[in-house]
Parts: sequence; C-alpha cells; structure tokens
Amino acid sequence: MYERAEKVQDTLKGINVKARGFILTLLTTCMFGLGAVLGKIVAADMQPMLVSFLDLFVGGILLGIILLIAKIPLWPQLQKTDWVNLWLLAVIGTALPLVCIVTGLAQTSAIKGGFLLQMQGLITVICAIIFLRERMAWKHFGGIACLLFGSLLVIIKNLDASLWEAFSRGDLLIVAGAAGLGYSMIPAKKLSIRIHSLPLNVWRLLLGAIVLLPFLFIQPHTFTFTLTSTLLWALPVYIITNFCIGYITLQEGLRFLKAWESAAIMQTMPIFSTIFAILLLHDTISWLQIVGGAIILIGGFILARASEANNK
Repeated sequence: MYERAEKVQDTLKGINVKARGFILTLLTTCMFGLGAVLGKIVAADMQPMLVSFLDLFVGGILLGIILLIAKIPLWPQLQKTDWVNLWLLAVIGTALPLVCIVTGLAQTSAIKGGFLLQMQGLITVICAIIFLRERMAWKHFGGIACLLFGSLLVIIKNLDASLWEAFSRGDLLIVAGAAGLGYSMIPAKKLSIRIHSLPLNVWRLLLGAIVLLPFLFIQPHTFTFTLTSTLLWALPVYIITNFCIGYITLQEGLRFLKAWESAAIMQTMPIFSTIFAILLLHDTISWLQIVGGAIILIGGFILARASEANNK
C-alpha cells in the first residue's frame, strides 16, 4: 500500500515538473511570437545588424544587473566541453541566427516570418537524432514532411502567386536563422544541468554581441537612423520580452523538458505571431497560410508523439 502511494506521488511529481516546463516554454513561444512582429517594426527604422547587436548587448547588461541583485555568481565552474557548447550556443545558436532573422523580417511579412520560424522545431528534432543519437521512426519522416509542406504553403500565400515570386531573400534568411535556433537547443540542453539560467544567458548574449561588434563598422549606413516614437518603445520591449524573459523561460523550461518536447511546444509560435501581427501591424492572413500553419502544427504534433513513443 505504501509502495503504491509512493508511486502515485512520483507520478504526480513528474506531471508537475512537465507542467512547469510546458508553461515556461509556452511563455517563451508567446515572447518569440511577439518578437517576430517587434523585430519587423524595429528593422524598418534601424539597420538589422545594429538591431541585433543592441538586442544582445543591452539584453546581456540587463540580465547582468539582475544577476548582481540576485547575488548569483557570473563565473561558473565549467569544463572545457561546457565552454565549447557555450560558444556554439552564443555564435551559431544566437548571434548569427538573430542577424538572419531580423534582416529577413525587414523583407517579408511578420505573419510569414512567424510561420517560417517553426522550421527550428524540425532542425531541433534532426539535431537531437544526430547529436543525441535518438532513433528515428517513420512517423518522424511524416512530421518533417508536414512541416516542409506547411512552410511552402505559407510562403506561397496565394494560389495565383508563382513559386519563384513567392520565395524571397527574406524568407530564406528567416529559414537559415530558424535552423540556427533549432541547433541551439542542443548545446542549451546540455548546459541546462551545468549552469544556472541567468549567468548562462548573460554569457550567451554578451558573447554574441562581441561576435557582431566588428561587423557594425563594415556594414554601410549602420549608425544612420532616425529615432522615431515607434522605435523608442518597440526596441526596449523587443529586448525585454525576447532576450530577457524569453531566453530565461526557454532555458528554465529545458530543465524540465527534453529538447524535442520544447521544440514541439514551440510549434504554437505562429498562433502568437499572427495575433500580434494583426493587433500591431493590421496585417492580413490568407486561407492558404491558415492551412499551411495548421499543417505545420500537425507536423509538430506528429514529431512529438513519435519522439515520445521512441523514448518509451
């Protein structure tokens, strides 16, 4: 009888842990969905490379201040492999994808950008299979096919648009950025059990800003912009929601969920990006994009279920 009670308590504890990870990751998805819209607004008034640098640098400074107030050590005791993962997370998983995404958002719609960012879930699953040596079932292929086909419908938007006209440079940049974000879940998951979320994200943001700093003086017209009223509120909100709140909740969620579980939950990002685009940009959405978004969500669900069965 006591053994049954202990099993029930362990089960409830596992459910509570999963629920906590789910809520944190869902909050991250909401912040990133808002970021797809705010990134487009900010990139319209400021050079994308400068936007990316300010996001990382100011976000890192704000988290550093919180770190000092909370009296959490900035210099964790990490092994050599941990520092390698941190550099991979900061450069390949943060700085470079951010530049691609902000540049791409300036050249495409926020709704389309929010949908295309779902490719990071596909990349996360593939990277988890490659780097974490998870087995791939036939259902994984079905989920991947749904994600690719759904993204194609979102890009085309209207049936009367030709394929080559529908694919733009901005779309490709967002897909490339989503690939980097998808890969970032692998080193982030490895580091989630080695370092506290606050110092990890401070290092992640500041190292990424250092990488981007030299490119600010190479890009033309980097520091030529006008401080508009929209920029004055959109940029701070973008930094706080995405690079302070979003990154912290994502890293905390990874403590309770597996990488593929977080990726599956983040397939709901198009819902938030669409809502915020309609509210802030008065954007429109076609029925073809709705169908494509539904197929993307179905693909993410298939991947999640297949990965769950595989883990069992």
